[in-house]
Amino acid sequence: MAKGGYLAPDGKQKLIEKRGIEVGNIFQLGYHYTNLMSDAEYTDEKGTRQKYYMGCYGIGIGRTMAAVVEAHHDDKGILWPEQVAPAQIYLARLGNISSVVSAADVLYDRLTGAGVEVLYDDRDALAGEKFADADLTGIPYRVVVSQKTVSEGKYELKRRSEAEAQFLEIEPLIRTLAKK
Repeated sequence: MAKGGYLAPDGKQKLIEKRGIEVGNIFQLGYHYTNLMSDAEYTDEKGTRQKYYMGCYGIGIGRTMAAVVEAHHDDKGILWPEQVAPAQIYLARLGNISSVVSAADVLYDRLTGAGVEVLYDDRDALAGEKFADADLTGIPYRVVVSQKTVSEGKYELKRRSEAEAQFLEIEPLIRTLAKK
C-alpha cells in the first residue's frame, strides 16, 4: 500500500499524502447487468456482436454538501458560500408587536420581490435562540427586525462571517442585499 514519502516509480518524486473527501464514486459493473438483459449488445467495427461492458458513476448532492460544510464552517456552525447557500438572508423577527411584524413582513415581501431568497424566522422564540440558529444554519446574511430597530427606522444587518452588524434604512438595505 502506498504511503506518504514513498518514491514514485521513476524514483525521483515522493508521494505527498493529503486529506480528502469523497464526493463521487465510480463503479465497474462489467457484464453483470448486460447478462441479465436480452439484446444488450452492439456491433463492433468488425461486424461482430458484443455485449456492453458497463460502469456507472455518481456525484451525490449529500456528499457535495458535506464537502462544502467541511471546507466552510466555524465553531458556531456552517458558513455557506453565497453561491450554494439554501437562502441568502436569515430574517429574524423579534417579537409580535404589530409595528415589528409589519416591518418584517414588508421587508420580506420587498426582498423576495427583488429575487432574494429569504428564510423568515417568525417563531415565538428568544433573540439568542434565533441568533444561534442563524449562525448554525450558516445563511450568509442575518437581518434583525425588532422594536428597537423599528423605532430607529432601520434594520440590523450582519454577515455570518463577520462579528459586527450595521444598521441600514430599508432602501439601502434592499440595494445591498439585492446585489448579493
